[in-house]
Formats: sequence, structure tokens, C-alpha cells
Amino acid sequence: MRVIRFLLLLCLCCCLPVFAGTPKNVGFYYGHEAPIGTLFAYDWLVLQADQVSDARIDLLNRGGTRPLAYVAVDEIHRSHPLASRVESAWEIGRNTAWNSVVLDIRLPAVRSFLLEQRVAPAMARGFSGVFLDTLDSHLLTTTGQQKAADFATAQAELIKDIRDRYPDALIIINRGFHLPEQAHERVDALAFESWFEGYEPAANKYRPVPTEHREWLQLQLAHWRATHPDKPLIAIDYTAAAEPAVGVANRLREAGFIPVVSNSNLDRLGPTQPEVVRRQVLVLHDLPREQADQSQAHSRLGIFLEYLGLIPVYRSALEPALQEPVSDRYQGVVVWWEAGVSGNRLCQWLGREVKGRVPLVLMGLVPGSPACQRLVSDQRLRIPQAPVEVQTNQASVGTFEGSRMPNRVPLAMPSLSSALNPWVTLVDSKGAGYSPVFTGPQGGVALGPFLFEPGPDNTAYWLFDPVSFLVEALQPGLHPGVDTTTESGRRVMTAHIDGDGFVSRARRPGAPQAAEVVLEDILKEYRLPHTVSVIEAEISPGGLFPAESKEAMATARKIFRQPLVEVASHTFSHPFFWRIMEGEAAPDEEDTDYGFSMDVPGYLPELEREIPGSVDFIQALAPEQKDLKVFLWSGDARPGRQALKMTRELGLFNVNGGNTQPLSYSSMLAAVWPDGRLVEDEFQVHAPVLNENVYTNLWTGPFYGYRNVRESFDLLNKPYRLKPSGIYYHFYSGVYPESVKALHEVYQHVLSEPNTPLYLSEYAARVQSRYYSTLTLSADRVYRWRGVHHPGTVTVPEGYFPDLERSQGVAGFIRDGSKTYIHLAGSSAALVLAKDPPEGPFLESANGPLTAWSRQRQEGGPWRIELSTAGHVPLELQFAPGFACRVASGHQAKQADRRWFRFSASQVSGLVMECR
Repeated sequence: MRVIRFLLLLCLCCCLPVFAGTPKNVGFYYGHEAPIGTLFAYDWLVLQADQVSDARIDLLNRGGTRPLAYVAVDEIHRSHPLASRVESAWEIGRNTAWNSVVLDIRLPAVRSFLLEQRVAPAMARGFSGVFLDTLDSHLLTTTGQQKAADFATAQAELIKDIRDRYPDALIIINRGFHLPEQAHERVDALAFESWFEGYEPAANKYRPVPTEHREWLQLQLAHWRATHPDKPLIAIDYTAAAEPAVGVANRLREAGFIPVVSNSNLDRLGPTQPEVVRRQVLVLHDLPREQADQSQAHSRLGIFLEYLGLIPVYRSALEPALQEPVSDRYQGVVVWWEAGVSGNRLCQWLGREVKGRVPLVLMGLVPGSPACQRLVSDQRLRIPQAPVEVQTNQASVGTFEGSRMPNRVPLAMPSLSSALNPWVTLVDSKGAGYSPVFTGPQGGVALGPFLFEPGPDNTAYWLFDPVSFLVEALQPGLHPGVDTTTESGRRVMTAHIDGDGFVSRARRPGAPQAAEVVLEDILKEYRLPHTVSVIEAEISPGGLFPAESKEAMATARKIFRQPLVEVASHTFSHPFFWRIMEGEAAPDEEDTDYGFSMDVPGYLPELEREIPGSVDFIQALAPEQKDLKVFLWSGDARPGRQALKMTRELGLFNVNGGNTQPLSYSSMLAAVWPDGRLVEDEFQVHAPVLNENVYTNLWTGPFYGYRNVRESFDLLNKPYRLKPSGIYYHFYSGVYPESVKALHEVYQHVLSEPNTPLYLSEYAARVQSRYYSTLTLSADRVYRWRGVHHPGTVTVPEGYFPDLERSQGVAGFIRDGSKTYIHLAGSSAALVLAKDPPEGPFLESANGPLTAWSRQRQEGGPWRIELSTAGHVPLELQFAPGFACRVASGHQAKQADRRWFRFSASQVSGLVMECR
């Protein structure tokens, strides 16, 4: 939307009520830099069609936010992509304030242009409706002023055409009091600008709205108010700074309006009620954009941001600086320089737009430019004079993983400051003090070489606790964070199989195919949810092994008929380099371990064949009632945007990639990748832990090497639970007796501890619930999540508990390490926190997801709990100590003690428990 001239402002009577069924929050966002997870708080969201991706439109719809396309009715900007299609005969004037052409909407050709070239394409892309702006621009022309009634009739005709073609579309008009009643009847809401605070485009000034303008606007709205009291009125005000926006929005809401308060560009996110809790963190790295996942900011730091309930949004520092606001959408900004090349412009932007507004964390090799060094310290950075004495000021420094501190410092360091909290102190030969790692009120700094103790082969060990450092530097607060490692109080376990080696012959009597061994020895032995894939070109009759195909196809069908097997594709030809198919240069063939894909005669990998083509083939192998749900990346597992888009449009979860393989003799927590990565609005879910290929030295042996993943699982659980127990291997693990034995050892290790088994698709949904959702906090301190998926578990720092009396869909909690894991039930949980443990019984843990939960105290009697679950193994429930519980109705259970129950069913509905 554009701002109308200041004297033509409008509004409504301040006593208009907000009616039931009206959207509570409406947003206008005309930018493109905001992460999608920041937008789900709005019920309706007006967007510029050319600024928004198809993925964003799709995901907003899935998450319950209805996107509406901006459409200017009476004019078109000269820079608009469709401006060249405007015929000179359609033009009746200019709007010089906006460099726009005023159109003669009385002409059928103009209305057809608007309907067919503006509205129809937007609706075809998935927009839920349109916002019709500039309905009074014709008044800027003599013709429009003289023939105002004809223009109103023509605008009403356009609205009728839109409503007739799209009966379910939302239609919002800006102003439009002059329109005839039949037009008002066909729209869903009316918007207006500048009730309290306005903007004058000609003067480029923000200013309060004079009282007489509000009085004039109120008169203009008298008809609407009298005849359409059930339709929303949206008040749009403008403030130069973000700080007053909440107060202005509250005043507008008190006046009975749905408020929108933004800047003149409408690229600042307006406040909502309940308010949005900022969880995104902008993470800047100095690698090219397409290498973001290879940066240390991503591969070493991202997991700790996720652990803290934050959402890393990666951006290359080599790109132009962001143009939109930062403090409306980010909790903080982290910069990790690896090359340390000059970043003067970036650092000027950081100093101007970030420092002092949100926490700023600087890591790695800070460029030597003056602007960058000023970000680190108010004093000039200097190189300490050798020899240097290293002193540690925090308990974790030198004791977390690495212990060997650098004994020479060839880089410039900031001087000690009493205003900062030093983690490491250096005293040089001249007695000068420096601190390469510190936190302070505005963020923190951690400079190389004090991040890691280096090991052989590019391994690394953290020299301090990165979680504690980030807590002090980013100040994330006590808000709950989405967790992907735990479900119903127990650590999540997943198991998935890539299709490689399906037809390999096992080293055992009869030489069965490896897939048959995995089916008989593993899938039938461990009655757990598995996600299983095949490679089409490996098993199909027209593939590489036609002599093996009949047996392989029969085995694939048997596997997919197993009740706890989820169907997945592992491509057609197993590409090793996905981005080649999207135009990236191919590596030299001698630099590849296996070529570019399986060598299918006459075939070069292309996305359509690898993704939808293989999905169609593999779906045909599955039972009719079982849909293929997951696409597993092959090779380098680094898909580009187009490949990710294909899986989203097919309705599939996509998983694999990442490089998580912590081991005590290799990198430990420095080898833990985040759960996934955003590629614009598309998203890739990383495998929780790497597969047996890397534990067996690329399947060269020892073939029992996958047993070492048990250590990885343990490192990923303590001191911080960073990942589920993700069992992940290929069918070729069925070839050797020692590789099969290793699988048994891994399964038994995982099953020796309490767990909640999930399909890989269920795990991927929980990962997406972090990146594709918004956390809100109401005035009465109730947390809720809105987005594409709802989390199953959230965490809060130790010392906080769920208030079970005020919360809804919250079943209980369990404490582990420094966190409290809170169990959510269903898709509309509401959480209230307390400093004291809850009274009454609650669920301590279960081995399946909760779909419903309610608890109430019966007067003079026991507590009554009703719950439902959607697990995959015989259900276990464990209630908190201090209460004696029993099954009141619904199911029979084995009862080990007064709070532990085991059921024969994996899923229960309407189970009633009584606890005293």
C-alpha cells in the first residue's frame, strides 16, 4: 500500500467494537528481508506480489496466515514490471509524489488489465485475496474530479468481477467511502490510514494527525459504520521509530480498530496482540552465499543457537547490507569472520543499525578496518607483546573440551575494560592487559585463536562453553524454546535407511540380497518406526541391475508392507552433487570419489527425474493406503532452492545432509551441525547424526565401525542434549556379519535408555516447527505458537515450571541438565510459566506423542486426567512421584508401581486416569 495525501485521511468512531470472528492481527509488509518465521503472528498479511516467493505464500497459508496481494487500482508505478503493458490511451494523469501513472478505470480494457494481469496471477499463486489501494487517485486529475461518480461505478464493477470469479477471496479496500453500497457489500474489510500518527510523502515527514482530520474521517465512515458493523476496520498509522509503535497500536485497538503501525515503506513489522517474542538471530558469515552451510557460523555455532531456542538465519557478509529494520525481527546479530577480509561497509552498517539496538556478537578473525575494530572496542586494538600470560576468568575456559590455550597471539586484541566481563585475560610482557573473549551489555566478542584448540585433520575442540557464552552475549531471556530432541519427556529416537546397496549380496549362506538381511535381522527384530528408501535405478527392471530387479522389487514391497515402515525415496540415480542440476559448476571428475551419479546409460541427472520421477516409481511399490512421505538426499546432500521447492510442492519432508559426527578422538561438539538450514524460504532438515559410511572410512573398513556412533549419541546427550538418537545407515550394512552385528549393538544401546521412537517425518515436522513458527506472549503471560507445525516439546531454563492450572494442553515436565522439558499435547497448547513446581499430578514421561491432555480436581475426590497419544510402540506412562494413580476407564494396563503403566496398545484415545 501507498500512503494517501495527508489531508485525505480517514477513520472510524473510537467506540466501534471488535466483533467475534474478526482477525485479531493484520499485517502490511512490503519488504522481502524478514524471515518467514516472523510473519505467522498475523491472521491476514498484505504483501507485494513481486516481493514474495511462492514458497512464502504456500507456507503462510499452511500456517494459518492468509496472504493478500497488494493491487493498486487507479494507478501504476513507472517501475512496476507491468508498466510497459499500459497503453497511452489508458493514462489520464500523473501522481508525481509516487512517480506513478493514473489510469482511467472507466475503460473496460483497464479493468480487464487489473483483473487478468494483477488479480488473477496473484490468486493463481496462492494468495487468499487482494488489498485494493489507490481508489481515490483519479481525484488527482481534472477528469477524475469531474466524473467522480463514473469512476466509483467502474471501481465497483471491478470489485464485482473479482468477487464473481473468486467467491472465497478476501477483499480489503483502502478508503473507498465513495463506492456504492453494492461494492461495500462485496468486500470483507475496510482499511484507512493515519488515525493518530501519519506520514506526508511529499514532505517526507512523520507527524501527529490533527483532530479536525479525524473528525472529517469519522464523518466519511458514518455509512460504513451504520451498515457494516460486522466487518473489520483496519487502522494504519506510521511512526519513524519502532519504539512508539506498540503504544500507538494499543491506542488504536482501544479505539476499536485492528491496528497496523509501521514505517512509511511498510517494511517494518507492526506490533501484534499478543506480542511476538523475537527468536530469530541474524548470523553473518564471510563465505559466498551458496557456501553458507560450509561456514563455521553454520556448522559450528548454529546448533547452540537452536539449543537456546533461537532460530539462526544465515546471510553472507559479502552481500549488500540489509535495507530493512533489524530490531523488529531479530533477537540479536552474530558475525563470524573466517577470512577476516575487510568489512568496512558491513561494520559501518552494524554500528549504525545493530549495535545498541539488539545484542551483537563478533567471532573469529575481525577485519582490520577501523569500523570493524570500533565494534570490538572503543580503544585501538593492539598485538600483545610476547611472551603472553593467559589467565582464565570463567570456569569453562580451558576445561569444556579443549585445554591448550594459545601461547602466542599474532593478532590484534582489545584492551581490558572494567565495563566488560572478560572470559580470557592476556597479560603481555609490558604488563598490558587484553581480553580476546568477553561479554558485555551490548553483546560479546570471541576472537581467534581463542575459540578452539586445533587438532589433526581440521578437528577442533571448544576452549569454552559456547552455550554459556551465548546466553550472556545474546541475552535470550527465559522464554520457552522449541525442542527437537525430546518428546513427552524422553529422548527422541529415529531410524532411517538410505537405499544404497539394496541388491548387494550378503556374506552368509545363500548370499541373499543385503535388503533381505536388513528386513529379517533388523526391521522384523526391532519393532520400531523406520523410514526406508530405495534408489529407483538400483532396483528397477530398466536400471543398472536388471538380473537382480525381480528379487529386489519383491523385497522392497515386503519392506514397505511392514506396519512400522515409512516409505521414502532416495532418488532415481543417486546424484552426488545436487547443485550441478541447478547450474553450479561441476567439480573435476578426478576430485570426486564416485563420479557424479550412478552410471545409468544415456542419462544425465536432472531434478524432474530424480525427485518427482523417483517418487512416482517408489510410491507404486508401497501398499495403496501408505503414502510416500520423505525424500532422502543423496551424495553431498546439499540441494539448491529448486530441488527443495520440488519436495515442498510434492508435500514431502526432505532430510539428510549435515555433518554431525562428534567423537572423543575427533571433533566433539564442534562437529555438531544444526538441525537444518533455510534456503530463502525453503528448508532442508539435516540428518540427526551421520551414517555408517563415515564411521567405516567410506565403507573401506572396519565394517564394524558404526558401533562408534554410540559414543556420538552419548556426546550429543551430555552436557547438553543437542540431538535425538538418530540411527542412520544404508542397506549395504546387511552385507558383512560384522556390520550387521554393529547395527544390533547400536539399536541395543539406544533402547537401553528411555526413548520416544518417531518416524523421520515426525522428527522433520518438529524441526520445521522451530523455523516455520512464531512465538507469542499475551499480556497475561500466556505463550502460544503459530505456524506450519506445532512443537511437541519446549524447554525453559532450570528453575522454571509450567503452571498447569493456567496452561492448556500442557501435560507435565521433566528436568534434565540445565533445562526443563515441557510436554505439549495437541496443536493448540498454551503455556504459562511459574517459579514453583505445579500442584497435583502430572506426566513425567511417556514413549509416544501426546495428542490431548486435560486435568481437573474432583471435589472431595481424586484428580481426573484424560489423555490421548499417537505413539508407535506399546505405550508407557510415568507420572510424577507423590501420587498414586490408576486407570479409571478406556484401557487395561500393566502397573509396575503407583505411577508407572504399560499398555498393549501403542495409541490410546480418551484414556482416563485417576490420581490421589
